[in-house]
Amino acid sequence: MTALTPAVPRRRTGGPHPVALMLPAALLTAVLMVIPIGSTLVRVVADRGEGLARMLDIPNFGTVMLNTLVWTLASVVGALLIGYAGAVLFQSKSLRLTGMWRSLVMVPWIIPGVVGATVWRWTLSTDYGVLNQALLDLGVIAEPVRWLSDPDVVLIAVALVQVWVTAPFVVLMVSAALAGIPEERYEAARLDGAGSWQVFWYVVLPAIRTTTGIVVLTLAIWALNSFTIIWVMTSGGPAGSSTILPILLYQAFQNGDQSLVAAVALLQVAIGGVFAFFFARTMRTDLEDQS
Repeated sequence: MTALTPAVPRRRTGGPHPVALMLPAALLTAVLMVIPIGSTLVRVVADRGEGLARMLDIPNFGTVMLNTLVWTLASVVGALLIGYAGAVLFQSKSLRLTGMWRSLVMVPWIIPGVVGATVWRWTLSTDYGVLNQALLDLGVIAEPVRWLSDPDVVLIAVALVQVWVTAPFVVLMVSAALAGIPEERYEAARLDGAGSWQVFWYVVLPAIRTTTGIVVLTLAIWALNSFTIIWVMTSGGPAGSSTILPILLYQAFQNGDQSLVAAVALLQVAIGGVFAFFFARTMRTDLEDQS
């Protein structure tokens, strides 16, 4: 009796080429990114650089750039530190009700930005803010802190709100990356005598390096384009102490200065392009190392 051999499925031929599958997404990207950037560049060139010259002549332009740098660094570093700590905590086997805690952590990220900024503006109010009242009751401060009206404090105060909003995203991304690390790596490191800090430094961080790069780029782009939090809480004040590039762009738009709007927008695109370049270079190096 002849044994029946299983039928081998034939490979389908004549299907769509991978390039054809990617073409709609590439066209959509061109429409959403290339065309607006190109039109902005054309506007700047058509004005013969007048907008760029006037942007550089703004009396507080150096302060705006410094504010943007401080705002971006504080937002990215703060969100990374808190996000990493939260992700590592959620990986702990001794933590109970993990699902509930994860849901609560996501709340700042999913609520509307205007709502969150308004709540924090009330919370940080000098006269009736909950934070000042709590610190006074605990004896931490002797008099109310002018969180949103002190030029030396306001930028860090609003940056902490940005951290509060974006840290849940870091927790989500890093938690997913940590879940993909094989348990055998931890066991091998512990058998070699590695402590908790050594396991984190030599096992965890290298394994989630690509995820960290994606998170850093995303946080930096969000910070560079952030508008709602600062505008709702301070409108760029006091005396420009919390004005960053998006606030400057909006103020130029309110004044009907289209040349200045195009110049500031082009500067933001250039800064974002620098971040994207270094990120792409890092990703390419990671892929080459893995191959």
